[in-house]
Amino acid sequence: MKCFFLSADRQLRSWTLIQESFGKYAPPHWSVELFMPASGQDVARAWHSLLAGAGQESNPFMLVSEGLRLGPQSVETIENSIQHLEKSGGFDLLLPDIRLMQAGAMADLFVLRRQLVTQGRTRLIDPRTLGFENPGACIVHPRAVARLARPAKVHTVAELIDGALCQPVRDGGMSGRFIFPFATMVSHGEDGQVPADSQARAAMIGDIYRRMVWRDGGCEPELAPLAQMSKGLSTESKAFAILWAAMAD
Repeated sequence: MKCFFLSADRQLRSWTLIQESFGKYAPPHWSVELFMPASGQDVARAWHSLLAGAGQESNPFMLVSEGLRLGPQSVETIENSIQHLEKSGGFDLLLPDIRLMQAGAMADLFVLRRQLVTQGRTRLIDPRTLGFENPGACIVHPRAVARLARPAKVHTVAELIDGALCQPVRDGGMSGRFIFPFATMVSHGEDGQVPADSQARAAMIGDIYRRMVWRDGGCEPELAPLAQMSKGLSTESKAFAILWAAMAD
């Protein structure tokens, strides 16, 4: 499996962490390459160049986002999922993990994770109706490269990933599935302080959740950021949370 990491981080901190993760868990037939915008080049042009090179691959390849981490079962889970999809009609995009943004979907999947972990299984799920964004990685079938969106006006890698990979799946223009429980995870980032901005807060909630339910995790609560997040919640919100927790258990 060839993997490509597109980064705009000139300090390369994230690249070092990804190399460490691949070095620990990826087998010899997996490789990861750094792809950075050249000096003066914007993210969109770097994306076009990346696709031009990756599109020559004859096998599915993986695009890696900042913060991605592998676990002991990541590679086996991804490879088994690819084989299953190839036998059942193929795929365009396969997402090892995603950030979910709907409380109902998160609660349903929390219960499903328990069932699947007990059975030692995973499930491939269509994310179109679940309100998702920001996958940690994306496996692309070579046949889909020509149909990948090539946005011209994006300023960050996150905006690029959303417009180029997530939106075509939401719109139904490309077939996408995500692996659940998640095959990969994202790093902790800056979870010590809960941001006041509602969009940033929602992103933090989504990332805490996906770390809790990934396949190599133990569904352990991240107590410090959760305690911070509970401050300022209304009594009504806390009551609903207790009800949902009781239903999940």
